[in-house]
Amino acid sequence: MADPSTLADFLRANSYARVPDETRQEEGWGSYKKGYELRIVVKTQDDLKRVRKLLKDVHIKPGKAYRKAQQWVQPIYGKQAVHQLTALKSKKR
Repeated sequence: MADPSTLADFLRANSYARVPDETRQEEGWGSYKKGYELRIVVKTQDDLKRVRKLLKDVHIKPGKAYRKAQQWVQPIYGKQAVHQLTALKSKKR
């Protein structure tokens, strides 16, 4: 994919989600801290800005982006947001 233009394109290109194990939620915050998170990985700051704008356009609040190796990671937190984006990722064009 040369130039992703939609949020779904970015999601399909390079993203992954963490969905917590519901059976472990009762263990408490001290032993199991996993929550809902989706990470979109992009190569450039321009792509990062584009992803953040696309997220805001669909009323999803992006987390604080960070640099990892030679890439940028944009996390999104929350059950509703993660489910909304994973559904968008899996839709066929």
